[in-house]
Amino acid sequence: MIKWNVGLNLGINSLDTEHKYLLKLINKLSTSINEDSTKEYVNTIFDELIQATIKHSKNEEEILQKCNYENLDLHSMDHLDFIDRIKELKGNYNNSYSSDDIASELYDLLLIHIISEDIPLISLFENNGLIQEEESEKYIFNTLIKKITNTISFTKRILLSTLIPLSGMLILGFIILMGNYYKHQELKDTFSITKIISNVNLLAHALQIERGLSSGYLSSTENKFQSSLSKQHLSVDREIEAFNLKLSSINKKNLKTIQEYIQIFKTDISKLNSLRQRVDSKTITQMETMTLYTETIKNILDITSKIASFNINPKIHASISTLYSILQYKEALGQSRAYGTVIIEKKNIILDEKIKFIQLISTQNIFLELYDKTASSSQKKLKNSLLNSTLHTEIDSYEKNILENKFLHLDSEVWFKDMTLYINSVKNVENVLLDETTLLLEAKLKEDVHHLILWIIYIGLIITITIFIIYLFERSSKNQLHQLTDAMNHLADGERDLRLKPIQLKDSLSQMYHAYEITRQKLLHGDIYTQLYKNQKEIETIRQQRENDKLEKLAFIDPLTNCINRRKFEEISNLELQRSSRYNSELSFLMLDIDHFKAVNDTYGHAIGDDVLKHFSSVCLKLARDTDIVARIGGEEFIVMLPETNEDSALILAERFREKIYNSTLTIDEHTIKYSVSIGISSLNSDNDSSVSVILQRADKALYEAKKSGRNKSIIFKEQI
Repeated sequence: MIKWNVGLNLGINSLDTEHKYLLKLINKLSTSINEDSTKEYVNTIFDELIQATIKHSKNEEEILQKCNYENLDLHSMDHLDFIDRIKELKGNYNNSYSSDDIASELYDLLLIHIISEDIPLISLFENNGLIQEEESEKYIFNTLIKKITNTISFTKRILLSTLIPLSGMLILGFIILMGNYYKHQELKDTFSITKIISNVNLLAHALQIERGLSSGYLSSTENKFQSSLSKQHLSVDREIEAFNLKLSSINKKNLKTIQEYIQIFKTDISKLNSLRQRVDSKTITQMETMTLYTETIKNILDITSKIASFNINPKIHASISTLYSILQYKEALGQSRAYGTVIIEKKNIILDEKIKFIQLISTQNIFLELYDKTASSSQKKLKNSLLNSTLHTEIDSYEKNILENKFLHLDSEVWFKDMTLYINSVKNVENVLLDETTLLLEAKLKEDVHHLILWIIYIGLIITITIFIIYLFERSSKNQLHQLTDAMNHLADGERDLRLKPIQLKDSLSQMYHAYEITRQKLLHGDIYTQLYKNQKEIETIRQQRENDKLEKLAFIDPLTNCINRRKFEEISNLELQRSSRYNSELSFLMLDIDHFKAVNDTYGHAIGDDVLKHFSSVCLKLARDTDIVARIGGEEFIVMLPETNEDSALILAERFREKIYNSTLTIDEHTIKYSVSIGISSLNSDNDSSVSVILQRADKALYEAKKSGRNKSIIFKEQI
């Protein structure tokens, strides 16, 4: 009888209850066998144990599935082996197993299942919140707090009270330092890529002019803008070259945040020559030209937008956002310039063009409002000076006449020139904003470096003070703690001679010294009794060994057939599998099953059936080679293990077995009996097979195919079987 130990608890009530019930059934089974209970009663307990094990396995696998346990299949196989072993013990307990053997193996099976398979899963259960906290744990927690307060000396509490806050300060300081460092790096990255904003503005400005000239050229009949357009092409090309040169001077790592927009820019520029050729040959419409140029300019200006969103410093973000607003305002002006040039050249305005022109004027107002939301007071004055200029008044007049279809006194070249002058004025504002942004970035970089230096000094001081305090406390208690540690190591090594001098100060450490001395004395007392027990056990072991040597052979031999039994076969086959895998040698298995054996039992009785089994096993043992192993694993099921044998050779041997059995005639009590055998063959696949059971499963499938296809056959396992 074994009592439940709380150390076996998993913390999940359902599983612990089932484990306890399994132990109860095993205890009950052991008692019933020892008391020579009837076979029917013992079988009833066995059945109950099997059903309880099946139920427990299903419950445990469902819990593991909810926890997404990655080795669930392997765990399920262990459960099946557990159940199969119980069934096997049930079938053999009246033969070669004594009650002690049965109980011992069942206890081993259960304890291995709990200790080796389930207890390592406790952390998995805890991580998934399946461990139920007992009410007593809350009470113990409160008791523990009181006990610490009453037993730990004041100096140790001071040590902990100092160390923990200092550690917290160190962590906080480190977090702040790293935060400042990352902000500084972010600012440096922003500063490096902000250098391209100037080139972005110049390139966008040049493309805006080219767009306007292209539209004017397409709409004019006298090729008014042809010369200016050709010059502008060269100007745009120079700005593209300057932009690419600036990109190549910046670390690619810093360009990662705007890499997507740079790639779009390169794609757009690669299409620019084709667009120019279509404009020069006037094989493209004005609307399509406007759309393509506008999309290219928008993609370029989006680089500035991305840079603004990348920086989290409020002032710098606001400055770049203000710059982006004026860029978009200028872009809307550029589109208005292009559309206005086309409309004036045509001396007519269609509905779509009028709507687009009105939308562009509205867009200008929107970006001016956005400008005001992020701009400083000085930046607002710059904008107001633009809007109050004479040039802006003239442009307003032109826009009004265009919208009212008054083209009599309008000249497209004058309109284009005035708009270009105004756009250049807006560009001057852009330059001022860009300079202010650069100054802000430089000032912020210097400030961040200063802060980083201060934080490094502060954290360095904290670390120095912390190390000094820890050193003082460590030195004040080092000797006593080391003495106790050395003494405990002596105990762990089995030495009981080291005594500790008692501490006069009554604190927790003195209690630990006292506890050590009590433990040492009790272990010394136990060692003496253990030695006496060992001496007695050695004498008993020697006596039992002699008896066991006599019974060892019988324990692994099937008494009916003289073949080895399943248990011994598993041991031998696993060793042979390891050897074959290590030396890369061949290994095959034959799974044999007597055809229609149940009919033999039903027709002639079980006694004659046993004689058939004896005849069958004797034939197998005679035909088997010296290195072959013949085992009985079930009623009429046998296995032959063939070391150093491949599939083809195994088939030859299998056919010898099959033909010998089929050609044999057995005469028992005036009954002439002929029978046949079906054989499944499978060989070791050294790359995939890690257990004998996997190979036997394939042999079993081949055996099933032999039965299915008419019996009295030998079939090698193939994947399609």
